[in-house]
Amino acid sequence: MRFTVNRDVFSDAVSFAVKLLPQRPTQPLLSGALLEAEDGALTISSFDYEVSSRTSITAEVTDAGRALVSGRLLGEIAQRLPHSDVEITLAESRVQVRCGSANFSLPAMPVEEYPQVPQVDSVTGAVPADAFSEAVGQVATAASKDDVTPVITGVQFEVSDNSLTLTATDRYRVATRGIDWENTAGVESATALVPAKIVTEVGKTFLGRGSGPGLHREG
Repeated sequence: MRFTVNRDVFSDAVSFAVKLLPQRPTQPLLSGALLEAEDGALTISSFDYEVSSRTSITAEVTDAGRALVSGRLLGEIAQRLPHSDVEITLAESRVQVRCGSANFSLPAMPVEEYPQVPQVDSVTGAVPADAFSEAVGQVATAASKDDVTPVITGVQFEVSDNSLTLTATDRYRVATRGIDWENTAGVESATALVPAKIVTEVGKTFLGRGSGPGLHREG
């Protein structure tokens, strides 16, 4: 595997992919970031059987391939690279990262043992980025921090026609916020409960971006 990418685009992509990696994964492999280079694109993914992140960026791919490296370590390196194109190469059991005068060597983890990252084939709808981030910031703080009752540690998403309502409570207070959304799948109504910690991090990710997140619900 060998490819070259823009430094700033690469740094943003890595930050997004590793943001929700667990601090203490149940398996060492689940702390990894999966790099897949082919057909002029680099895809960076992470998955711990509960939360998955996946993003693709344009890359100049010389040799297609896959590699699994420590997500936290890759994230720290990506943030500190000089402003120059980044070249990444897989050589035997090491992943080499070169950028200007900076050179790093990361141990490669056994990619064949990494779980398959879930694929999202379609979206149910989309919301404006700033409106979504603002709504999450206002609502998620009301969710309980007590894991004894997991159901109140989440944020409820409720879809009705062209409206998306977010609600959270810790039994003593309730926060709710409705925002407009583009109901691309024509869903009449649907609900989902998502851990507040995850929703908060996702909200921060889309803050200040022009296009908002697409929403997809399975089951």
